[in-house]
Amino acid sequence: MFPRLLRALTVPLVLCFGACATTEGQPEAPRPHTQPAPLLPAPGEANPSPAAPPASSVDPALQARVEGLMARLSLEDKVGQLMMVGFAGTEVDGSVEELVRGRRVGGVCLFKRNIEDSEQVARLNDGLRRLLADGIPPFLALDQEGGNVVRVRDGVVVLPGNMALGATRSTELAYAAGHAQGEDLKRLGFNMNLAPVLDVNLNPRNPVIGIRSYGDSVPLVSELGRAFVRGQQDAGLVTVAKHFPGHGSTDADSHKSLPVMSESREEVLAQMEPFRVVIQDGLDGLMTAHVAVPSLTGDDLPATVHPEVLGGLLRQRLGFDGLVLTDELEMDAIAQRYGVGRAAVMAVNAGADMVLVPWRAEKKKEVYEALRAAAWSEDIPRARLDDAVRRILTAKVRRGLFEPLPPLEERLATPPSPEHEEVAHRIARAAVTLLRADGKHFPLSQETRLGVITAEDSLGEAIRARVPEAQVMNVPAYPSRARRAVLRQRARRLALASDVVVVGMINSRQLELVTMAAATGRPVLVVSMGLPYLAEQADEARAVLAVYSYQPAATEAAAAALFGEIGTPGRLPVGLNGLAFGDNAR
Repeated sequence: MFPRLLRALTVPLVLCFGACATTEGQPEAPRPHTQPAPLLPAPGEANPSPAAPPASSVDPALQARVEGLMARLSLEDKVGQLMMVGFAGTEVDGSVEELVRGRRVGGVCLFKRNIEDSEQVARLNDGLRRLLADGIPPFLALDQEGGNVVRVRDGVVVLPGNMALGATRSTELAYAAGHAQGEDLKRLGFNMNLAPVLDVNLNPRNPVIGIRSYGDSVPLVSELGRAFVRGQQDAGLVTVAKHFPGHGSTDADSHKSLPVMSESREEVLAQMEPFRVVIQDGLDGLMTAHVAVPSLTGDDLPATVHPEVLGGLLRQRLGFDGLVLTDELEMDAIAQRYGVGRAAVMAVNAGADMVLVPWRAEKKKEVYEALRAAAWSEDIPRARLDDAVRRILTAKVRRGLFEPLPPLEERLATPPSPEHEEVAHRIARAAVTLLRADGKHFPLSQETRLGVITAEDSLGEAIRARVPEAQVMNVPAYPSRARRAVLRQRARRLALASDVVVVGMINSRQLELVTMAAATGRPVLVVSMGLPYLAEQADEARAVLAVYSYQPAATEAAAAALFGEIGTPGRLPVGLNGLAFGDNAR
């Protein structure tokens, strides 16, 4: 952990106003710095006067339009705007209409349960927009990060993911990724994406970030995050980066318990640098993390409901005047402590503008009633309510949500640009990193009698496209205990019938298959499609490639690299025990 924390400190911190310089599109290497002034007082100290926020760049015409919209809204309308909701199902029915139109909600977030394919979700988005055609258009959002968080798989570019981008070191590719994805999602009727992830993955055992992060270097995450945000916002998509103030150093999952950022004050502040960089560039919105930050606040109150974190740190010290959306309030880190209704009121009073309540119908009712009661009683002060609604409306006007879209059939008849798909392939090819090679078995010959064991079918397909006779054994990513014994025996038989075995690994369940295949004496080559920390444990492998993704673009790049069709230009975006950040064994 120490080298990762050291990298987190060897950057210009939040109150250093110069951004990390780049050369030829590559983030600059970490360099020493002087200690910054604190963003928050130490627990028990007096609060210093807030840092002046950047001068407002709001267009007077935009401001006037927002005020005109505000004047038309009732208190109940304003409360509805504070809610980002989800629902079950794939079409607009009576229950969806009652939720969206009945409460005049500010946004709808779609998940896998709502999406069958690109045409269906485009029609669903069109139906949701029609429900509020006579009022304030809703944010239509999703989490389309790439990598292992993908909601739509056809009709859009499917990116390899952030850690693959981290291995490329390319701000040009990060911008292209954000722009291509933004254009594709807008064509399907989305106007908001809850991405990118700006958490710095400092803890190899982090259960929720991992390859969703660009890496464990603050400058790397800052520069690639900045480029991706610019690309997505230039495409006109409302961009909500996450998870402020940072989730990458924790070892707990906020779906189940409250993670605590246990590092020192300086280390915690260092992890916020990526957020400062994109805020300075004009970021649309931030999503909060349900994490406690005792070194900054002196208590274990989660950041989502903490006025010192949202009001003091984010609004006053960092000068962020964009949209603040909470992570899901139904997560146990919040719901078990406070209940979702009380938490919603706490979050808004702390400085959040919208609360995300995607799952249970009764929880959405509880949140709406709690917010409405608090607004009427002024437990949420009227000025705070209006401030939140103004930010919501400003984002909607700025990003063109009130403007009509091209007709749905016209959009559906327009295929995605082939150049967008090529962006995914460029990233994947540039990300391939050689972690180990014995100089004898890599690259492979197409004449080799090849066995393939893989937790991702597309890797086997890409290898068979080159060696049709290859024997491919597809295995579940998470097999049951009983199934694992059977798989070990099958792996042994496959290895004995092969000259070389390739194992495609996503998680630790495949490590034992590496061991079983190597025990036969056959050389084993590993393709790591998940976290590179795990690849280090494949001691028996003669060569190890990391591609950081199991998306098709990444597995195709892996196959091409295995057979020497492309090189292995990627550089480690995280430090390992035996390899340093930036290493490559090529």
